[in-house]
Amino acid sequence: MNDSLILLKRLLGMEPTNISKDDILTHYLNKAKGNILGYCNVVALPVEYDHVMVDYAAYLYKNRESVGLINKQEGERSVTYESGIPAGIRLALPLPKIKVGTD
Repeated sequence: MNDSLILLKRLLGMEPTNISKDDILTHYLNKAKGNILGYCNVVALPVEYDHVMVDYAAYLYKNRESVGLINKQEGERSVTYESGIPAGIRLALPLPKIKVGTD
């Protein structure tokens, strides 16, 4: 089992030995990686940013029921969701690369 998956399980309060949700958690790790690579406009992310990818995967997993929601109101309670990568995670990433020219 890879280190990112173990860390993700710990962040979500799951036992590292419990493999019942490994495929779902791996999906969210891959989704987080793809979103981050797209945001940074790179094809690979340095290893030192793996923890940021895990944090974002945990965010995606915890908020999977609210995908696509911008605002939710129940009675007097209102919640506004961030679109895209949350600011706290974006700030931990390298600045996006700007590609000039065509390939």
